[in-house]
Amino acid sequence: MPATAPPSRPPSRTDIRDPEQNAGYQDSVAIAPKEDSGQGLSLAEREEKELQQAVAMSLNSDIGQQETGVTLHKQPQFNKATRDHYEEGAWAMTLFNTSSEEVMISPDPEDRKRVEGEPAFIRPNPNGIYLGGLLTILHSIPLAREALLLRNKPLFDYGHEAQWWNGQPINLPKIVTVNDGKTGDSDWDDIIHETQRLMAFMDTTKRAFGSSDSLAKIKSMSSLSSDSDEIVTRFLEAWYGAAIQADPENPLATIFTSHAYKNELFDEFSEPDSRKLFAFEPPVERDNDQTLYDVLDSALWSDRPGDELDDAWLEHLAEVLVIRLDALQKPNPVGVDIHSVFYPDRYLSSCRDFAREFRAKRQQIQGHVLKLEQLILRYTLPADPVGSSTITKLLEQAAQAVPVVAPEQVRESDQSSSGVAGPETTRVAEELKAIATTIESKLKELELGKQDAMESLREISKTLTEPPKSPSEPPAHKYTLRGVCTEPHVTYVLSNSKTISPGHLMDMDSDTENSNDYRWWRISFSAEDGKARQAEKRKVQGNTAATQDGEVVGHTVRKVQETEVLQAAREESSSVLLVYASESAVNAQVDPAPSQLQGFVNRDNDAFADEFENTPTIIFSDQEDSWAEPKNAETQHKEQQPEMSEKATQVNVFDYEVSGFDDEPKPSQEMQEKGGPSLLSHRATATNPTAPITAKEVSGWNNADDEDMTRHLEHVKQH
Repeated sequence: MPATAPPSRPPSRTDIRDPEQNAGYQDSVAIAPKEDSGQGLSLAEREEKELQQAVAMSLNSDIGQQETGVTLHKQPQFNKATRDHYEEGAWAMTLFNTSSEEVMISPDPEDRKRVEGEPAFIRPNPNGIYLGGLLTILHSIPLAREALLLRNKPLFDYGHEAQWWNGQPINLPKIVTVNDGKTGDSDWDDIIHETQRLMAFMDTTKRAFGSSDSLAKIKSMSSLSSDSDEIVTRFLEAWYGAAIQADPENPLATIFTSHAYKNELFDEFSEPDSRKLFAFEPPVERDNDQTLYDVLDSALWSDRPGDELDDAWLEHLAEVLVIRLDALQKPNPVGVDIHSVFYPDRYLSSCRDFAREFRAKRQQIQGHVLKLEQLILRYTLPADPVGSSTITKLLEQAAQAVPVVAPEQVRESDQSSSGVAGPETTRVAEELKAIATTIESKLKELELGKQDAMESLREISKTLTEPPKSPSEPPAHKYTLRGVCTEPHVTYVLSNSKTISPGHLMDMDSDTENSNDYRWWRISFSAEDGKARQAEKRKVQGNTAATQDGEVVGHTVRKVQETEVLQAAREESSSVLLVYASESAVNAQVDPAPSQLQGFVNRDNDAFADEFENTPTIIFSDQEDSWAEPKNAETQHKEQQPEMSEKATQVNVFDYEVSGFDDEPKPSQEMQEKGGPSLLSHRATATNPTAPITAKEVSGWNNADDEDMTRHLEHVKQH
């Protein structure tokens, strides 16, 4: 039997490409030689021949390239302009890249250095409102930080990327299981590891700020919704799903989750509807003297006069409550009174009966207020209104017009009765004035009644919102305000000063969280802040000081009072994000991050130090003192270690960071360096005894490293 060759890939249909393109395609593919059609062969021989052809087609890797390009007829094709003449009507403007992002010019390293005593923060994300502020606030809540660290799901090595702090992702190899393939998301745990990096980063970084851009681009985040306004809810929901999948028995996975239930009014035997809540997002209608409780009441209960009371409540309340208020009438501010202490007991199932009683009283008073408002409207506006005139104004105008109009009418009808018209006219005018006075007094009476009713309504609305008189009485669940985000670039955070400095985190104990070391900070990150910092730099260093060209973003961090925070939450923006935490969340134990995460931050700090070494900067005496921090136990331990031996410089192929080669360049600080040698030319000199040994160069873990780490931890405990 003659050898057979698999047929070549047939050309595309003639109607999806131009004839010239089809001709080119036919010239570019290999034409298979014509084979015998199989005539004269028996049925078994033809089947054998077809089987051999099929096997050859499946095994032959040189079938030809797949066709690429436009596959729909008469669709626009964007190519180079090679013709001499084009029709003017066939041209149109189009975006070069619809997925392009705004590039922000980062400040110089000296302007990105963390100031001693100030909290590190995550800068705003242009594609995710409040995500950076939320992460900054959650890091300041001990239990939230502990949950996001998720110590039961660590990585052996968290990798390194010189520009990770500025939004560049860290891509690590991973093992994909069969279950990951079934769900279609093999990167489900990326949100866990990226959040772990951010929490550890804010612990001990020497940078002033980091970025959440890599977190916002994770598949589990973008698959839920593409709306940037929903990124807070998307993050909490995606992290919850990943945490439950990673460690189902861990109670910390549910600290951001609440459960809402509602019974149907006319179906007593049906199961209540349930819903998981990761963030409370009640709409805010413009109303004077409105409190946070009023807004939440309206969202959870639709208690209108004359209607049945809704049976809705919350269970398994989150330890950390995230509430976003969004004014319906923009650009007006939210205008809601925010409380520094919040008691959610009125919404819990344990207080359903108690809440139903005060809701019924409130509904009754609301009905009374509605009737008073209807009466006020009835006595204020006439049946046929004329302009903006009220009934009292019309009566007063009529009383003034009677003495003028009545004598004219009397003289026209009967001249002999002109003497009687005076007293009659006066009487009519006086009666009109009396009616106007009566209506005015009635309106005042109705207004006083409305004010009394509103005062009673406010008193009833305060139910379960103040500290209990007895520990056995409700409310029993106390939540305190831990952070506020107003404008997308402004964050207020209540941070503990003793946990801010990297050296203090190792000395935390259980009594620290009960101290009065919490302070409110206002953190702002914008181009305006960058201009302010550049102006301050010129003022301190003189007008000859070198500053960056273009619009450079910057940040400002300053202490504020609680009253300023509450006022900003009410008046600063038409949208506000509030974060409350329970007492157990605030008083949780603060422990250092796992050693793998500490090593990750140490490598990033080393990269930041390299930026200083390769950037010309004028450092004054006070700045030099702040950079030369006291040596902690870890630094002393590194200095006491012997020089790296020849064996230690060998490459460990199992490490993600292969840095044993002497000629390996380090990543550059930014796309362009301002003066000084490029970081790309700065090579690791492990064999040079005078060169510093970075954490990146010793990232390979072996038995000797484990023994060194054990001695290091014992040394830290002794100090």
